[in-house]
Amino acid sequence: MAGLNGAHDRVLTPISAGQQFRAVAYLRWRLFANGFRRKGGKGELVARIIVYPIGIFFLLGIMAAAGAGAWAAVHEGRLEGVGAVFWGITVLQIIVSINISQPGLSFDPESLIRFPVTFPRYLVVRLFLGLLSASTIVGTCSFLVAALGVTIARPQLWAIAFAAAILLSVTNMLFIRMVFAWIDRWLSTRRARELFTGVIILFSIGVQYLNVTFNSGFNRHDPAGQKRKIAAAMHFYHSSNAILSHFPAGLAGVSIVNVAHGAWPYALANLVAICLFGAVFLAVFAWRMEREYRGENLSDSSASPNVTASIARTPRGVPQVALAASTAPARSLLPAALNACFYKEWIYVRRNTAQLYGMLGPLAMVALFASKMPLSFSRAGYSYPAAICYSTLGVAALAYNSFGLDAAGVQFYFIAPVRLHTILLAKNLFSFVISAIEAVIVYLVLSFVTVRPPLMMTVAALCWLVFAVLVNVTLGNIRSIIAPKKMDPGKLSRKQASQLSALISFGVLFLLAGMGFGMIVLAQYLKLPWLPIPVFLTLAIAAAIVYVLGLNRLDALSLKHRETMIEELCKAS
Repeated sequence: MAGLNGAHDRVLTPISAGQQFRAVAYLRWRLFANGFRRKGGKGELVARIIVYPIGIFFLLGIMAAAGAGAWAAVHEGRLEGVGAVFWGITVLQIIVSINISQPGLSFDPESLIRFPVTFPRYLVVRLFLGLLSASTIVGTCSFLVAALGVTIARPQLWAIAFAAAILLSVTNMLFIRMVFAWIDRWLSTRRARELFTGVIILFSIGVQYLNVTFNSGFNRHDPAGQKRKIAAAMHFYHSSNAILSHFPAGLAGVSIVNVAHGAWPYALANLVAICLFGAVFLAVFAWRMEREYRGENLSDSSASPNVTASIARTPRGVPQVALAASTAPARSLLPAALNACFYKEWIYVRRNTAQLYGMLGPLAMVALFASKMPLSFSRAGYSYPAAICYSTLGVAALAYNSFGLDAAGVQFYFIAPVRLHTILLAKNLFSFVISAIEAVIVYLVLSFVTVRPPLMMTVAALCWLVFAVLVNVTLGNIRSIIAPKKMDPGKLSRKQASQLSALISFGVLFLLAGMGFGMIVLAQYLKLPWLPIPVFLTLAIAAAIVYVLGLNRLDALSLKHRETMIEELCKAS
């Protein structure tokens, strides 16, 4: 106890902002580096080594398209086309931010409010923690390359081109950060998540509809109609340009046009307007962060008094499995525990934006692309297997993180009077049912849009589907135990799955699709159209045997990895 009084009387030295920022940066770096030393960290490193070059390849293609488009617009004297390029990059940023989550953090940044951090410093930290997101990288690089294209076409415009590109990239970054911050606020309630799911699906369908309608690759049979559609789209753009020119992307393009005509004051006014937009986005983002800094709690339970009331009415001593079973339908062919877990999976999917989007999105894409398939391709029966394989993407990915939405509730699985393989069986059974429903919907869509798929090819595709789903859930059960990843349906901007698991699911599905396509081609070559049916049926039976054998060993595997599961699924972030 000696020395305590002296330490108490000593005045604490205030911590400077630079020290706190360096501490947070060092913490972020150490968590990132130490993450590869954890169990499964090497696999995540391998996944990043494989995924990052693919992302860089697509980024280089987008950058080349942006630079070429800006150069062509200036070289041909159509300076207003630079604004169209800026708008295209902006829309692409929004699409990328929706489909690719921002980089996941190893800690919850909201925990920083427990430390002596002032709000301005907290705001700066929250603003820059997710700075290296895919949308920011794509947008910034594309804007800079577009400015380079303008400079190459007309060197005297280099200053205004790069100034507009830099300001626009910063403004768009602030806009996306603002939107994601408020989306996380709105997604804290189930009704808002359901509404947002519908908006995302409609937006994605709209983008793909424009792609199918105006992409020349899908309209080779009607070049005259394609030219009319492009002309109508350009007319719509020019008609709406009076409105679009008052937003950041339009203002950036107009500033370049003004400098080209010698109107520097108007160009500077446009740049100032872009800065004002960025200031507004920053202010709205700061408003959201200020409420978070003051301890606002975002959760369904805190927002809904019915949840608290229902918990208060729950009798003491009732097991959790019994409570889950009491909410499930009374009449069912399944055992009580299996029925309760199956019903729980349905509730999860109904309330989770990412899962609904992953399952409904491919079906919408099939409906859009089916009308553009060659008639000979559909009559030969290839359209149904291709559509079945594509629609399986959403369900296959979910099988590799079965406990993600259970989060901290996974602890009850180890104390409830039910085997874990029963819980996984219910999750797998739900995947089977969803796959069967999607197969029926795809068949009906193709029959309505094009021609009815041939019976032989339909049966072969269904046999392949059973085989593919069994393989995916068998591997997915193991990955769900070995490398779980917590999923938060109210946090759209955070990583929702392990990169290695996502890579494995895609690789396995790609391999299975290659096997199916090769078998169909072989059957056509040998003139034995029935050959894929017994082959896929045999593979499905073998996969079912392996699945049952693996299911019986999941209890021992889960006990071996229970500490890893609880640590990962119960953490705050």
